[in-house]
Amino acid sequence: MKVIFGFLFVFFSISSVCAQKVEGTWLTQGGAAKVQIYKIDNGLYEGKLIWTKDQSEKIQQTHGSTVIRRLKKVEDKKYEGIAYDPERKKEFSCTVTITGENSLDLRGYIGISLLGKTEKWTRITQK
Repeated sequence: MKVIFGFLFVFFSISSVCAQKVEGTWLTQGGAAKVQIYKIDNGLYEGKLIWTKDQSEKIQQTHGSTVIRRLKKVEDKKYEGIAYDPERKKEFSCTVTITGENSLDLRGYIGISLLGKTEKWTRITQK
């Protein structure tokens, strides 16, 4: 019986940690772009634009751009940092909330979070 409870504890602990990971490749809302989020140092993360649906030369030039900077975990499943929109050439404060194993909400705002916009992103999983 102890072995079963031990296994279940380890299983749920591992799945809980995996569910909270912000690292990975994410498809933005509407499938417009893919962003690779990765850990840099000191507990910070960055996100690079690695693909866009729009294949025009102007947009292609933005590939490789850092679109999320100084993303830092502030609570369980919640991160804060800076998002950059390469099309509009503007920076915003952002909050990333992990909403499921393969989903997150990214809220971009200027000033206070109430005056922002939220996008739902989906993790691209390896098969």
